[in-house]
Amino acid sequence: MSQCPKCNGSRIVGGSFGPAHKPPVFRPAGLRSFSVTQDAGIKFVSAAASACLDCGLVWAELPIAKLSEFIRKHCRDDSQVQGEECLKCHRDRVACGKIVPDHRSTWLPAVFDPSGRQAFTFTLGGTRFTREVTACLECGFVSTFTSPAKLWQFIRNYCDRTPENAVAFEGVEPPSAWKEMWIGGIGVALIPMGYGVYCLYTRHAYFPGSRILDVRGWEAVVIGITYLALGAILHFQYFWGRHPGLYSRSSRLKQVAFLIFMAGMAYTSIRRFF
Repeated sequence: MSQCPKCNGSRIVGGSFGPAHKPPVFRPAGLRSFSVTQDAGIKFVSAAASACLDCGLVWAELPIAKLSEFIRKHCRDDSQVQGEECLKCHRDRVACGKIVPDHRSTWLPAVFDPSGRQAFTFTLGGTRFTREVTACLECGFVSTFTSPAKLWQFIRNYCDRTPENAVAFEGVEPPSAWKEMWIGGIGVALIPMGYGVYCLYTRHAYFPGSRILDVRGWEAVVIGITYLALGAILHFQYFWGRHPGLYSRSSRLKQVAFLIFMAGMAYTSIRRFF
C-alpha cells in the first residue's frame, strides 16, 4: 500500500513488529480468563508492517477467518466495538486489543521497528504505540498509532537508508555506519579470525575446560578455516556491506564464505559424531 489509508499521505516507511521468523500476536480485548488457547491471540500473517510519517498510523493484516473464530470462541461479547469504522474497508465491525510481540519480554512495550535499523545501536528498537490497537473483522486490517515525529527521528538516528525507509531521508544524509563497519566488520570479525589463525599455526583446536573439542592435526586445520570463514562472513556483512565502494561485491563474497563455513561445520560434525 503506497498511500496512508487515514491521511492519504505518501510518506510511508516499512518496518516490522519483530523478527520475520517470529510474527507477533494480536490479543483481542475481553479474553476470557479460563479460555485455553495456543497463543492467547491470533498470529499476524507476517511480522512486516507499514507506518505513515505524516499522521503516525501503523498498520498490518491478520487472517480474517482466524480472527473471527478466535473472538467467537475465546472472548466476551464486549470485545467487539460497534460503530468504529475500519480505515481500509470502511465497515463498522472493529475489535480492540493489543499487539504482543513474540520476541520481547512481557514487560517491554510493543514497538514499530523501522527497516534498516543498525545492528550496533544502544536502543531497544522502534517507537512505542500511542493508542489502542484495532482489528477489522471484515478485512483483517490492524491499525494503531505512533508518534510520527519520534518515528522520523528514530529512523534518522538509528537506521541505514533502505528502499523501505528512503522517504525519511529526503534532503538529508543517512547516519554514518561507522559502528557497524568498525565494531562489527573489524572488531567482532577479528575474534573468530584470530582463533582461526591460532588453530592453523599450532594445528591444535580446543575449548578450555571442554572435552567436546580438543583435536590436533588436519581436523584442527579444518576448524581453523571454519573460524576464518565465520570472521569473513561478519567482515563482508558489516564492513563491505556498508562501504560505498565495496557494497556491490559484498553479497557474493559473503555467500562464498558461508559455503566454506558450512562445509567446515559439516566435516567437523561428521568426524566428531560418526
